[in-house]
Amino acid sequence: MAHYDHLGLSMPDERGDMINNGADDNGSGTVALLAIAEALNNAKSEGYGLSRSVLFLHVSAEEKGLLGSRYYSDHPVIPIERTVTAFNADMIGRSDPENIEAGTTDYVYLIGGEIISSELDSLVTTANDKSVGMRIDRRYNDLTDPNQLYRRSDHWNFGRLEVPFVFFFTGLHEDYHRPSDEIDKIEFDKYSRIVQLIYTSTVTVANYDGRPAVDNEAFINITRQMPR
Repeated sequence: MAHYDHLGLSMPDERGDMINNGADDNGSGTVALLAIAEALNNAKSEGYGLSRSVLFLHVSAEEKGLLGSRYYSDHPVIPIERTVTAFNADMIGRSDPENIEAGTTDYVYLIGGEIISSELDSLVTTANDKSVGMRIDRRYNDLTDPNQLYRRSDHWNFGRLEVPFVFFFTGLHEDYHRPSDEIDKIEFDKYSRIVQLIYTSTVTVANYDGRPAVDNEAFINITRQMPR
């Protein structure tokens, strides 16, 4: 899934620009889903179909409070109890200032995975090893992290129902929620590698004989304490 909404108009910035195009947030995730869907369809046409079905969700109203994914998860096309995994792509086209300064931009933040399902984390790690070999950074993958990114995008509406998820993310930057979030700032070489990682993770889980279990008691306890 990826959300295709953004903030629309805002107060003009120093350039007089008031249109939030949202190239990274979340044009990057939206286009990634289209590319992955095309790649999976091409693979199927060549005889490489998947063992499980894959549902693509372009959800709306994420910026209004995850409303689109909330509606879907409460009215699913595929029953939630049959939903094996949720992957969310939100802001995957840039690098954050800390990694740019350190010169370590070939990374992706994984949020979810091991704090929900050790099995799912292992599958995504294996997919990374088999494909792009990016540096997986888990600094935000903490249920006590003050940013609480594990529940700040659309994956949360699946996590609250105990569907294991991975949120693919590359961090906040100075253009977050500003008109300056423009396409010329997307790091396309890196971006394409992350899209390949999500594609390979999708194939890996879809062809996996088992079903990744929610096995982190701390996460289970948190979801039970929050309103559903």
